[in-house]
Amino acid sequence: MVVNSLSRAIGVPEPAIKLIITVYSGYPLAFIHRLFPYKEKLSLQYAFFTLSSLGFLFWNYGFDIYHSLLCLFAQWLIFKILGASSLSVLFSFVFQLGYLIYGYIIFSTSDYDINWCMPHCILTLRMIGLAWDVYDGHQNPEHLNADQKERGIKDIPSLIEILGFNYFYGGYIVGPQYPLQWLRSLQNGELTDQPGKKPNSLFAGLRRGLSGTLLLAVQAYISTIFTAQYYTTQEFQASSFVYKVGYISVTGHITLLQYVAIWIINEGSCIICGLGYKKDQKTGKITWDAVGNVKLRHFLTARSFQDIINSFNINTNGWVLRYVFKRLRFVGVRLVSHLSALYFLAIWHGIHEGYFTCFTYEWLTMTVEKPLFALLRQSTRIQNIKSSKFFFWLPPLCGWLYLHILLGYCVIDFTLLKWKVYAPVYKSVYCYGHVFFGSLFILLKIRSMFQKDEEHPKKS
Repeated sequence: MVVNSLSRAIGVPEPAIKLIITVYSGYPLAFIHRLFPYKEKLSLQYAFFTLSSLGFLFWNYGFDIYHSLLCLFAQWLIFKILGASSLSVLFSFVFQLGYLIYGYIIFSTSDYDINWCMPHCILTLRMIGLAWDVYDGHQNPEHLNADQKERGIKDIPSLIEILGFNYFYGGYIVGPQYPLQWLRSLQNGELTDQPGKKPNSLFAGLRRGLSGTLLLAVQAYISTIFTAQYYTTQEFQASSFVYKVGYISVTGHITLLQYVAIWIINEGSCIICGLGYKKDQKTGKITWDAVGNVKLRHFLTARSFQDIINSFNINTNGWVLRYVFKRLRFVGVRLVSHLSALYFLAIWHGIHEGYFTCFTYEWLTMTVEKPLFALLRQSTRIQNIKSSKFFFWLPPLCGWLYLHILLGYCVIDFTLLKWKVYAPVYKSVYCYGHVFFGSLFILLKIRSMFQKDEEHPKKS
């Protein structure tokens, strides 16, 4: 009743308010968790994770919580039957991703849905990653890289551990992704800056939560002025090209800041319990950003799309790099690995065509940006400007403008989802983003062809 009244008062859908409250619930749960005996009663802690999170999931999605319970029980059965084999990884991948796609097909609408599929997409990555980690843990260590050794699980997790791993209060609703080995380290009292004591992380966690709350408040206010739904109105269509480009630029950033704010708020509860603990092996410096999903300062000052990738949705990008891109090395073709990773991300987000066109466009931007920036770095003129006493600020400014003019365009399809909705928007702005990167793609290819001819002249 209170949530319904609040929804009507501020004009935010009830499912969205429930989601935000559920994210904030991680803070009292983290404080309760800190009251548990240190490094003791692990099964009781897993039960606490499971029951508390299931309670909030039931409040959000009702009896649809059976979907996650079913998939977690299935994952335990896969381990019991197939052990740590490659077949176990294959079955886990096909079943978990397949079940998520089934959920999208049956329950998705034409809008951005807040239903049981949202936390289930987190579960999907977590269970596939767990299958890989169990597989790695049973391989010859000589054949593993440092990351695989760190994350490898040398036993078969129990059902209560699989449940607790997924339903940990700091990661079941909007992420982040973390390996079971990290949660075990937390339970064993290893993630602390005070050996033998609980981590001194309360202030760091609360500060992170406060910064996320302030950012969410700012984002919520500005989003009442800049909304992607305005793209589809006749008023927007009738506006000047410059106005539309500017509006899209601002709106795209405001859309992304919504995710940034929620991730930062959620990260705070992970820091309070100690999961955010990270120690630099070289300097010994301790920070609390081990499960951080965004680097806010880098995101706000980004000057390239690579900067955005490095600072936004870090855990998911890292997961795909680790468990999809690098696992396809045996194919021997980087393009196959790259496209497979991007289209995995697309289907993981949902079945709307906007996700697929968005990640295809991302491939185009990154394919162009890398060689383009390499050429710019080689330019003597640009290097002279950078070292100039008066004009050193010009290249960074140009980079910032380049990104911020084009970034909003990149999420038009991601936001509007359906081709019939966002295609007219593309048409109204003359597909400027596709034209820009498409033209550069062709020019760079032509330049590359001429370079090859100069390096390998034809014999007369």
